[in-house]
Amino acid sequence: MVFCSLSVSYIGMRTISRIRATSTNEELTEAFWGLWYFQAIAGFITTVLTASFVAIFKVQYWNYFLLMLPFLISAEFDIAWFFQGLADFGKVVLRNTIVKLTSVGLILLLVKSPNDLYKYVLIMSLSTMLGSFVFWLNIRSYVGKPVKGFYKFNQTKAAIITLLIPQIATQIYTSLDKPILNFFQNSTQVSYYDNSQRIANMILGVITSITLVMMPKMASESKEKQAGILKKSLEATVMLGTIFSVVVMANTKEFVPFFFGNKYIPMTNLMFFFTLTIILIPVGGVFANQFALANRRDKDYAIPVCVGAVLEIVLSVILDKAWGATGALISVLTTEFVVLILRIWIVRDGYQFKYVFKDIPKYFLIAAISLVIGLFLPQMLPSAFLNMTIKSIIIMTVYIGLMFMFKFDFNQDIINLVNKMLKRNA
Repeated sequence: MVFCSLSVSYIGMRTISRIRATSTNEELTEAFWGLWYFQAIAGFITTVLTASFVAIFKVQYWNYFLLMLPFLISAEFDIAWFFQGLADFGKVVLRNTIVKLTSVGLILLLVKSPNDLYKYVLIMSLSTMLGSFVFWLNIRSYVGKPVKGFYKFNQTKAAIITLLIPQIATQIYTSLDKPILNFFQNSTQVSYYDNSQRIANMILGVITSITLVMMPKMASESKEKQAGILKKSLEATVMLGTIFSVVVMANTKEFVPFFFGNKYIPMTNLMFFFTLTIILIPVGGVFANQFALANRRDKDYAIPVCVGAVLEIVLSVILDKAWGATGALISVLTTEFVVLILRIWIVRDGYQFKYVFKDIPKYFLIAAISLVIGLFLPQMLPSAFLNMTIKSIIIMTVYIGLMFMFKFDFNQDIINLVNKMLKRNA
Protein backbone atom coordinates (compact mmCIF):
# COMPACT_ATOMS: atom_id res chain seq x y z
CA MET A 1 0.00 0.00 0.00
CA VAL A 2 2.97 2.31 0.63
CA PHE A 3 4.23 1.68 -2.90
CA CYS A 4 0.72 2.10 -4.33
CA SER A 5 0.20 5.56 -2.84
CA LEU A 6 3.77 6.79 -3.56
CA SER A 7 3.50 9.56 -0.92
CA VAL A 8 0.96 11.32 -3.15
CA SER A 9 -1.22 11.82 -0.06
CA TYR A 10 1.33 14.24 1.42
CA ILE A 11 2.29 15.90 -1.86
CA GLY A 12 -1.31 16.16 -3.00
CA MET A 13 -2.62 17.61 0.26
CA ARG A 14 -0.15 20.49 0.33
CA THR A 15 -0.39 21.10 -3.44
CA ILE A 16 -4.19 21.27 -3.44
CA SER A 17 -4.22 23.53 -0.35
CA ARG A 18 -1.87 26.00 -2.08
CA ILE A 19 -3.84 25.98 -5.32
CA ARG A 20 -7.11 26.40 -3.42
CA ALA A 21 -5.76 29.60 -1.88
CA THR A 22 -4.08 31.17 -4.91
CA SER A 23 -5.00 29.62 -8.27
CA THR A 24 -7.85 28.82 -10.65
CA ASN A 25 -10.08 25.80 -11.06
CA GLU A 26 -8.14 24.85 -14.20
CA GLU A 27 -4.92 24.40 -12.26
CA LEU A 28 -6.85 22.49 -9.59
CA THR A 29 -8.00 20.09 -12.31
CA GLU A 30 -4.47 19.73 -13.71
CA ALA A 31 -3.01 19.12 -10.25
CA PHE A 32 -5.60 16.53 -9.23
CA TRP A 33 -5.43 14.39 -12.36
CA GLY A 34 -1.70 14.92 -12.87
CA LEU A 35 -0.89 13.79 -9.33
CA TRP A 36 -3.33 10.90 -9.30
CA TYR A 37 -1.72 9.46 -12.48
CA PHE A 38 1.43 8.74 -10.42
CA GLN A 39 -0.69 6.94 -7.86
CA ALA A 40 -2.75 5.05 -10.46
CA ILE A 41 0.25 3.70 -12.39
CA ALA A 42 2.18 2.75 -9.25
CA GLY A 43 -0.91 1.08 -7.79
CA PHE A 44 -1.59 -0.92 -10.95
CA ILE A 45 2.00 -2.15 -11.23
CA THR A 46 2.25 -3.02 -7.52
CA THR A 47 -1.05 -4.91 -7.55
CA VAL A 48 -0.14 -6.95 -10.65
CA LEU A 49 3.34 -7.78 -9.33
CA THR A 50 1.99 -8.77 -5.91
CA ALA A 51 -0.77 -10.98 -7.35
CA SER A 52 1.64 -12.62 -9.80
CA PHE A 53 4.32 -13.31 -7.20
CA VAL A 54 1.87 -14.70 -4.65
CA ALA A 55 0.06 -16.91 -7.19
CA ILE A 56 3.16 -18.23 -8.96
CA PHE A 57 5.33 -19.00 -5.92
CA LYS A 58 2.42 -20.05 -3.65
CA VAL A 59 3.93 -18.32 -0.62
CA GLN A 60 2.57 -19.20 2.81
CA TYR A 61 -1.05 -18.01 3.16
CA TRP A 62 -1.04 -17.13 -0.56
CA ASN A 63 -4.82 -17.46 -0.76
CA TYR A 64 -5.28 -14.86 2.00
CA PHE A 65 -2.84 -12.51 0.28
CA LEU A 66 -5.00 -12.69 -2.84
CA LEU A 67 -8.07 -11.87 -0.76
CA MET A 68 -6.17 -8.81 0.49
CA LEU A 69 -5.56 -7.39 -3.00
CA PRO A 70 -8.51 -4.97 -2.59
CA PHE A 71 -6.35 -3.17 0.00
CA LEU A 72 -3.88 -2.38 -2.79
CA ILE A 73 -6.68 -1.27 -5.12
CA SER A 74 -8.04 0.97 -2.36
CA ALA A 75 -4.61 2.62 -1.99
CA GLU A 76 -4.51 3.16 -5.76
CA PHE A 77 -7.90 4.92 -5.82
CA ASP A 78 -7.74 6.67 -2.45
CA ILE A 79 -8.06 10.41 -3.14
CA ALA A 80 -8.79 11.50 0.42
CA TRP A 81 -5.76 13.80 0.05
CA PHE A 82 -7.70 15.94 -2.43
CA PHE A 83 -10.49 16.67 0.06
CA GLN A 84 -7.99 17.15 2.90
CA GLY A 85 -6.19 19.72 0.74
CA LEU A 86 -9.51 21.50 0.27
CA ALA A 87 -9.93 21.36 4.08
CA ASP A 88 -13.14 19.39 3.51
CA PHE A 89 -12.51 16.94 6.33
CA GLY A 90 -16.18 16.19 6.79
CA LYS A 91 -16.24 13.92 3.72
CA VAL A 92 -13.14 12.04 4.90
CA VAL A 93 -14.57 11.49 8.38
CA LEU A 94 -17.96 10.43 6.97
CA ARG A 95 -16.29 7.97 4.58
CA ASN A 96 -14.16 6.43 7.32
CA THR A 97 -17.13 6.20 9.69
CA ILE A 98 -19.30 4.43 7.10
CA VAL A 99 -16.49 2.00 6.26
CA LYS A 100 -15.83 1.15 9.92
CA LEU A 101 -19.50 0.71 10.83
CA THR A 102 -20.20 -1.40 7.74
CA SER A 103 -17.20 -3.67 8.32
CA VAL A 104 -18.03 -4.14 12.02
CA GLY A 105 -21.65 -4.94 11.20
CA LEU A 106 -20.70 -7.51 8.55
CA ILE A 107 -18.12 -9.11 10.84
CA LEU A 108 -20.67 -9.53 13.63
CA LEU A 109 -23.18 -10.91 11.13
CA LEU A 110 -20.99 -13.27 9.08
CA VAL A 111 -17.89 -14.25 11.09
CA LYS A 112 -18.84 -17.02 13.51
CA SER A 113 -15.82 -19.34 13.80
CA PRO A 114 -12.09 -19.64 12.93
CA ASN A 115 -13.17 -21.23 9.64
CA ASP A 116 -14.63 -17.84 8.65
CA LEU A 117 -11.21 -16.19 8.51
CA TYR A 118 -11.53 -15.73 4.74
CA LYS A 119 -14.82 -13.86 5.30
CA TYR A 120 -13.12 -11.57 7.80
CA VAL A 121 -10.27 -10.79 5.39
CA LEU A 122 -12.68 -10.12 2.52
CA ILE A 123 -14.90 -7.87 4.64
CA MET A 124 -11.92 -5.77 5.76
CA SER A 125 -10.34 -5.46 2.31
CA LEU A 126 -13.52 -4.93 0.27
CA SER A 127 -14.98 -2.38 2.69
CA THR A 128 -11.73 -0.39 2.53
CA MET A 129 -11.74 -0.55 -1.28
CA LEU A 130 -15.38 0.54 -1.55
CA GLY A 131 -14.63 3.37 0.87
CA SER A 132 -12.00 4.69 -1.54
CA PHE A 133 -14.43 4.46 -4.47
CA VAL A 134 -16.95 6.63 -2.60
CA PHE A 135 -14.76 9.70 -3.09
CA TRP A 136 -15.04 9.35 -6.86
CA LEU A 137 -18.84 9.63 -6.94
CA ASN A 138 -18.86 13.44 -6.96
CA ILE A 139 -15.29 14.31 -7.95
CA ARG A 140 -16.55 16.03 -11.12
CA SER A 141 -18.22 18.62 -8.91
CA TYR A 142 -14.72 19.81 -7.97
CA VAL A 143 -12.55 19.23 -11.05
CA GLY A 144 -12.95 19.05 -14.81
CA LYS A 145 -12.24 16.26 -17.29
CA PRO A 146 -9.00 14.24 -17.03
CA VAL A 147 -5.93 16.00 -18.43
CA LYS A 148 -3.27 14.41 -20.61
CA GLY A 149 -0.04 14.79 -18.66
CA PHE A 150 1.50 14.45 -15.22
CA TYR A 151 1.57 17.45 -12.90
CA LYS A 152 5.05 19.06 -12.81
CA PHE A 153 6.63 15.69 -13.57
CA ASN A 154 10.26 16.29 -12.51
CA GLN A 155 9.36 18.21 -9.35
CA THR A 156 6.73 15.66 -8.29
CA LYS A 157 9.00 12.73 -9.10
CA ALA A 158 11.76 14.15 -6.88
CA ALA A 159 9.26 14.73 -4.04
CA ILE A 160 7.91 11.18 -4.36
CA ILE A 161 11.38 9.63 -4.14
CA THR A 162 12.32 11.84 -1.18
CA LEU A 163 9.14 11.07 0.77
CA LEU A 164 8.94 7.38 -0.12
CA ILE A 165 12.19 6.69 1.72
CA PRO A 166 10.93 7.89 5.14
CA GLN A 167 7.63 6.06 4.62
CA ILE A 168 9.54 2.81 4.16
CA ALA A 169 11.75 3.72 7.13
CA THR A 170 8.64 4.36 9.24
CA GLN A 171 7.32 0.91 8.37
CA ILE A 172 10.66 -0.54 9.46
CA TYR A 173 10.85 1.02 12.87
CA THR A 174 7.14 0.76 13.70
CA SER A 175 6.75 -2.84 12.49
CA LEU A 176 10.05 -4.63 13.15
CA ASP A 177 10.13 -4.01 16.90
CA LYS A 178 7.80 -6.94 17.66
CA PRO A 179 9.49 -9.50 15.32
CA ILE A 180 12.91 -8.58 16.78
CA LEU A 181 11.57 -8.96 20.33
CA ASN A 182 9.96 -12.29 19.37
CA PHE A 183 13.32 -13.48 17.97
CA PHE A 184 15.08 -12.95 21.30
CA GLN A 185 12.21 -13.60 23.72
CA ASN A 186 9.03 -15.66 24.11
CA SER A 187 5.48 -14.79 23.05
CA THR A 188 4.58 -13.66 26.60
CA GLN A 189 7.08 -10.79 26.43
CA VAL A 190 5.76 -9.83 22.98
CA SER A 191 2.20 -9.87 24.31
CA TYR A 192 3.11 -7.60 27.24
CA TYR A 193 4.92 -5.22 24.91
CA ASP A 194 2.18 -5.19 22.26
CA ASN A 195 -0.73 -4.69 24.65
CA SER A 196 1.07 -1.98 26.63
CA GLN A 197 0.88 0.19 23.48
CA ARG A 198 -2.79 -0.21 22.67
CA ILE A 199 -4.30 2.61 24.73
CA ALA A 200 -1.50 5.01 23.85
CA ASN A 201 -1.91 4.27 20.14
CA MET A 202 -5.65 4.93 20.32
CA ILE A 203 -5.03 8.32 21.93
CA LEU A 204 -2.25 9.08 19.43
CA GLY A 205 -4.77 8.74 16.62
CA VAL A 206 -6.86 11.51 18.18
CA ILE A 207 -3.99 13.92 18.87
CA THR A 208 -2.16 13.44 15.57
CA SER A 209 -5.38 14.34 13.74
CA ILE A 210 -4.52 17.94 14.69
CA THR A 211 -1.45 17.66 12.45
CA LEU A 212 -3.57 16.35 9.60
CA VAL A 213 -6.02 19.23 9.92
CA MET A 214 -3.37 21.93 10.32
CA MET A 215 -1.04 20.90 7.47
CA PRO A 216 -3.24 22.29 4.64
CA LYS A 217 -3.72 25.46 6.71
CA MET A 218 0.04 25.91 7.10
CA ALA A 219 0.70 25.18 3.41
CA SER A 220 -1.70 27.90 2.27
CA GLU A 221 -0.48 30.64 4.64
CA SER A 222 2.38 33.15 4.40
CA LYS A 223 5.59 32.77 6.45
CA GLU A 224 4.45 35.52 8.84
CA LYS A 225 1.12 33.84 9.66
CA GLN A 226 2.74 30.41 9.93
CA ALA A 227 4.62 31.47 13.07
CA GLY A 228 1.43 32.14 15.01
CA ILE A 229 -0.25 28.98 13.71
CA LEU A 230 2.80 26.87 14.64
CA LYS A 231 2.85 28.24 18.20
CA LYS A 232 -0.86 27.61 18.78
CA SER A 233 -0.72 24.17 17.19
CA LEU A 234 2.28 23.18 19.32
CA GLU A 235 0.57 24.37 22.50
CA ALA A 236 -2.63 22.48 21.63
CA THR A 237 -0.63 19.33 20.92
CA VAL A 238 1.43 19.57 24.11
CA MET A 239 -1.66 20.33 26.19
CA LEU A 240 -3.61 17.35 24.85
CA GLY A 241 -0.55 15.08 24.95
CA THR A 242 0.32 15.87 28.55
CA ILE A 243 -3.23 15.79 29.90
CA PHE A 244 -3.97 12.40 28.26
CA SER A 245 -0.60 11.03 29.40
CA VAL A 246 -1.19 12.08 33.00
CA VAL A 247 -4.69 10.55 33.05
CA VAL A 248 -3.44 7.22 31.65
CA MET A 249 -0.37 7.11 33.92
CA ALA A 250 -2.39 7.83 37.06
CA ASN A 251 -4.87 5.05 36.23
CA THR A 252 -2.49 2.41 34.84
CA LYS A 253 -2.23 0.39 38.05
CA GLU A 254 -6.01 -0.10 38.17
CA PHE A 255 -6.64 -0.14 34.43
CA VAL A 256 -4.38 -3.09 33.53
CA PRO A 257 -6.11 -5.74 35.69
CA PHE A 258 -9.54 -4.22 34.99
CA PHE A 259 -9.20 -4.17 31.18
CA PHE A 260 -6.62 -6.86 30.36
CA GLY A 261 -6.95 -9.19 33.37
CA ASN A 262 -4.66 -10.19 36.24
CA LYS A 263 -2.33 -12.15 33.95
CA TYR A 264 -1.20 -8.85 32.43
CA ILE A 265 -0.29 -7.11 35.71
CA PRO A 266 3.46 -7.54 34.91
CA MET A 267 3.04 -5.12 31.97
CA THR A 268 1.83 -2.26 34.24
CA ASN A 269 5.19 -0.44 34.20
CA LEU A 270 5.48 -0.92 30.45
CA MET A 271 2.12 0.76 29.87
CA PHE A 272 2.97 3.55 32.34
CA PHE A 273 6.15 4.59 30.53
CA PHE A 274 4.95 3.84 27.00
CA THR A 275 2.37 6.58 27.58
CA LEU A 276 5.21 9.09 27.04
CA THR A 277 4.85 8.46 23.30
CA ILE A 278 1.54 10.34 23.50
CA ILE A 279 3.71 13.45 23.98
CA LEU A 280 6.80 12.63 21.91
CA ILE A 281 5.20 11.53 18.63
CA PRO A 282 2.56 14.29 18.16
CA VAL A 283 5.01 17.09 19.10
CA GLY A 284 7.44 15.76 16.51
CA GLY A 285 4.57 15.64 14.04
CA VAL A 286 4.00 19.38 14.46
CA PHE A 287 7.46 20.13 13.06
CA ALA A 288 7.49 17.27 10.54
CA ASN A 289 4.01 17.28 9.00
CA GLN A 290 2.80 20.80 9.68
CA PHE A 291 6.07 22.64 9.10
CA ALA A 292 8.56 20.61 7.02
CA LEU A 293 6.05 19.03 4.65
CA ALA A 294 3.87 22.12 4.39
CA ASN A 295 6.91 24.15 3.30
CA ARG A 296 8.21 21.51 0.86
CA ARG A 297 11.21 20.73 3.04
CA ASP A 298 10.95 17.05 2.16
CA LYS A 299 14.57 16.16 2.98
CA ASP A 300 14.20 17.76 6.42
CA TYR A 301 11.14 15.57 6.91
CA ALA A 302 12.93 12.42 5.73
CA ILE A 303 16.22 12.59 7.64
CA PRO A 304 14.90 12.18 11.23
CA VAL A 305 12.71 9.23 10.25
CA CYS A 306 15.60 7.42 8.51
CA VAL A 307 17.86 8.01 11.52
CA GLY A 308 15.08 6.68 13.75
CA ALA A 309 14.72 3.49 11.69
CA VAL A 310 18.41 2.65 12.00
CA LEU A 311 18.54 3.58 15.70
CA GLU A 312 15.44 1.51 16.53
CA ILE A 313 16.85 -1.65 14.93
CA VAL A 314 20.28 -1.26 16.56
CA LEU A 315 18.86 -0.60 20.04
CA SER A 316 16.34 -3.45 19.75
CA VAL A 317 19.05 -5.96 18.84
CA ILE A 318 21.20 -4.77 21.76
CA LEU A 319 18.52 -4.42 24.46
CA ASP A 320 15.79 -6.98 23.66
CA LYS A 321 17.92 -10.05 24.39
CA ALA A 322 18.93 -8.86 27.86
CA TRP A 323 15.80 -7.04 29.03
CA GLY A 324 12.95 -8.38 26.91
CA ALA A 325 9.89 -6.14 26.65
CA THR A 326 11.55 -3.52 28.88
CA GLY A 327 14.44 -3.32 26.45
CA ALA A 328 12.02 -2.91 23.55
CA LEU A 329 10.28 -0.11 25.45
CA ILE A 330 13.60 1.68 26.08
CA SER A 331 14.41 1.32 22.37
CA VAL A 332 11.11 2.91 21.32
CA LEU A 333 11.27 5.80 23.80
CA THR A 334 14.91 6.55 22.96
CA THR A 335 14.19 6.46 19.24
CA GLU A 336 11.13 8.69 19.47
CA PHE A 337 13.01 11.18 21.66
CA VAL A 338 15.93 11.37 19.21
CA VAL A 339 13.54 11.73 16.26
CA LEU A 340 11.68 14.52 18.10
CA ILE A 341 14.90 16.45 18.82
CA LEU A 342 16.04 16.06 15.20
CA ARG A 343 12.68 17.26 13.88
CA ILE A 344 12.79 20.37 16.06
CA TRP A 345 16.47 21.09 15.32
CA ILE A 346 16.55 20.45 11.57
CA VAL A 347 13.95 23.15 10.77
CA ARG A 348 15.20 25.60 13.41
CA ASP A 349 15.99 28.22 10.74
CA GLY A 350 12.31 28.44 9.81
CA TYR A 351 10.85 29.59 13.14
CA GLN A 352 11.77 31.51 16.31
CA PHE A 353 12.50 28.93 19.00
CA LYS A 354 11.98 31.24 22.00
CA TYR A 355 8.65 32.51 20.66
CA VAL A 356 7.23 29.09 19.76
CA PHE A 357 8.43 27.32 22.94
CA LYS A 358 7.85 30.23 25.35
CA ASP A 359 5.06 28.54 27.37
CA ILE A 360 5.86 24.86 26.74
CA PRO A 361 7.90 24.27 29.97
CA LYS A 362 4.90 25.50 31.99
CA TYR A 363 2.69 22.80 30.45
CA PHE A 364 5.14 20.13 31.60
CA LEU A 365 5.20 21.64 35.10
CA ILE A 366 1.38 21.52 35.20
CA ALA A 367 1.46 17.92 33.98
CA ALA A 368 3.96 16.93 36.69
CA ILE A 369 1.83 18.51 39.45
CA SER A 370 -1.34 16.85 38.10
CA LEU A 371 0.40 13.46 37.88
CA VAL A 372 1.65 13.61 41.48
CA ILE A 373 -1.86 14.48 42.69
CA GLY A 374 -3.35 11.67 40.58
CA LEU A 375 -0.88 9.05 41.86
CA PHE A 376 -1.60 9.91 45.50
CA LEU A 377 -5.38 9.96 45.18
CA PRO A 378 -6.85 7.09 47.23
CA GLN A 379 -9.30 4.50 45.91
CA MET A 380 -12.59 6.19 46.74
CA LEU A 381 -14.98 3.48 45.49
CA PRO A 382 -14.85 -0.33 45.26
CA SER A 383 -15.68 -0.16 41.54
CA ALA A 384 -12.44 0.16 39.52
CA PHE A 385 -14.28 1.78 36.60
CA LEU A 386 -15.98 4.46 38.72
CA ASN A 387 -12.80 5.05 40.67
CA MET A 388 -10.81 5.66 37.48
CA THR A 389 -13.54 7.92 36.12
CA ILE A 390 -13.58 10.12 39.24
CA LYS A 391 -9.77 10.21 39.36
CA SER A 392 -9.61 11.26 35.69
CA ILE A 393 -12.13 14.07 36.25
CA ILE A 394 -10.15 15.36 39.25
CA ILE A 395 -6.86 15.28 37.29
CA MET A 396 -8.33 17.14 34.31
CA THR A 397 -9.93 19.71 36.61
CA VAL A 398 -6.61 20.32 38.34
CA TYR A 399 -4.78 20.55 35.01
CA ILE A 400 -7.23 23.04 33.48
CA GLY A 401 -7.36 25.07 36.71
CA LEU A 402 -3.56 25.38 36.72
CA MET A 403 -3.62 26.39 33.06
CA PHE A 404 -5.83 29.37 33.82
CA MET A 405 -3.72 30.23 36.85
CA PHE A 406 -0.68 30.51 34.56
CA LYS A 407 -2.68 32.84 32.25
CA PHE A 408 -1.55 31.34 28.93
CA ASP A 409 -2.36 33.21 25.71
CA PHE A 410 -3.80 29.90 24.50
CA ASN A 411 -6.50 30.04 27.21
CA GLN A 412 -8.44 32.61 25.19
CA ASP A 413 -8.52 30.23 22.20
CA ILE A 414 -10.01 27.54 24.45
CA ILE A 415 -12.65 29.98 25.72
CA ASN A 416 -13.52 31.01 22.15
CA LEU A 417 -13.82 27.37 21.09
CA VAL A 418 -16.12 26.53 24.01
CA ASN A 419 -18.30 29.58 23.24
CA LYS A 420 -18.61 28.55 19.59
CA MET A 421 -19.62 25.02 20.57
CA LEU A 422 -22.23 26.34 23.04
CA LYS A 423 -23.70 28.70 20.44
CA ARG A 424 -23.83 25.93 17.85
CA ASN A 425 -25.63 23.59 20.26
CA ALA A 426 -28.04 26.38 21.22
